[in-house]
Amino acid sequence: MKYYCSRCHRLYDDLKVCPECKVELTNGVDGRKPVTITSAYGFEKDRITAALEDSDIPYATRTEKKEKFANVIAGMDNVSYRIEVPFSYYKRANEILVGINAAEPDESETEAEAEVGDIPPQLEEKLKKDAEEFENMSPTKRTIVRILSIILLIVVAWLVIAGVDFVANAIKGMFA
Repeated sequence: MKYYCSRCHRLYDDLKVCPECKVELTNGVDGRKPVTITSAYGFEKDRITAALEDSDIPYATRTEKKEKFANVIAGMDNVSYRIEVPFSYYKRANEILVGINAAEPDESETEAEAEVGDIPPQLEEKLKKDAEEFENMSPTKRTIVRILSIILLIVVAWLVIAGVDFVANAIKGMFA
């Protein structure tokens, strides 16, 4: 069960008091309440917020209390931001953060996935059919394929240049 801090908007497992705020945690969270999913700054903050925007997840960024004027003093964005999403979007936002390697998966989720068991045989067979199969190539074969690809690229480039040259000369001949 997740417990919610009404001051810092963080979720905790199996705690009764918030370790940061020293406020008693509540065990019920409304779907519209903001929940902090992570803290980040600079490029990492931009990367996370871009991923949330791409997924149409509403979010808010709040500066940490102690660092509100650090941007003005330093002249650059080195402030740590709390990134918050509505609780109803928490699970989806967390999955996105895990997908872009901005957060570790929750232990409870990975344990639940491990308990699910094996894939049914019909689904496994369908996945095998859908998966691309690549041929293992020897180093010699790989080198030959690369050389042929380069030659083909050169031939295609030569044909394009020769074709454009032919068309240009034809147009010039019309006006001469």
